[in-house]
Amino acid sequence: MLCECEEDGYYRGETCPVCSKQGKFLMNEKELNALSRIMAGALRHFPEKLGLMMDGRGWVEISELIEAIGTSRSGFNWLKQKHIEALVKTDPRGRYQIDGGMIRATYGHTIDVNLDDLPLAEIDDFYYPVTEEEADIILEGGLFPIDRKKVHLSGNIKKALEAGKVRTEEPLILKIDGKSAKKDGMKIYHAGKDVYITDGIDAKYISKVKDSEIKKIDV
Repeated sequence: MLCECEEDGYYRGETCPVCSKQGKFLMNEKELNALSRIMAGALRHFPEKLGLMMDGRGWVEISELIEAIGTSRSGFNWLKQKHIEALVKTDPRGRYQIDGGMIRATYGHTIDVNLDDLPLAEIDDFYYPVTEEEADIILEGGLFPIDRKKVHLSGNIKKALEAGKVRTEEPLILKIDGKSAKKDGMKIYHAGKDVYITDGIDAKYISKVKDSEIKKIDV
């Protein structure tokens, strides 16, 4: 569930992880999951379905989002800005960004948005999960977006494995030499807590992580 502690702010769970006190109830798990799905769809894929006006960088007015959800989805007539803010601030993946009265998704888009105002990645090594069939194709031809507008990378092997296990039981992991790529002018942006995005990656920066290294990771 989603709650608010008077002293320590928003949190997910029964009690505040900082002071162990029970805070003010905001949303149950079912409501939280439903709202997360609605927001992801509206801010990443189909803002027009909710009648939202989105600018070129993916921003929409929070007030418009609240009104659109409240009128188009049953059971959300109680929705207020604090519920949106609480969801965003406690989102374990860091999928959203709030600036004043505006909100946007920071990655996962299937619509065209310009995200070049996100912070540049400060780390140098990135990882990407693939199936065995995909590995040789990418190692030879490079890595480019498939079902999203950007390539999405992880900052460590463990996170890449977690992402890969959504599609295949034993993903292979590719390593991207971000230091060399950035030196050659490629822009890689920090878009979530452990998600990095870029337009595409030339094959010369990509190598395969050894199976022995992968087996050391506890997912």
